Amino acid sequence: MSKARAICEEFSDEVLVGKRALESNYGSPLEIEEIKCTLSIVHFTGLTERMAQEGYCCTQVQRDFKSDKCFAWFEPPTDDPT
Repeated sequence: MSKARAICEEFSDEVLVGKRALESNYGSPLEIEEIKCTLSIVHFTGLTERMAQEGYCCTQVQRDFKSDKCFAWFEPPTDDPT
């Protein structure tokens, strides 16, 4: 288990980890780890701060105010912007 996934599990109700394939600017394939977390909105800031310490950035957030939950996607930075 990656350290980023372990951090997500501390804050989240559910964690999904997957890989996303991209093509780099140089034509070679690039695989990015994507982590999706389902968590209470009140824990979002703490999770984001801890993930940033590990070099991960939040790429998308969806909020569900009715259930007081949010869904956040995290990815590590890449050296090859696509």
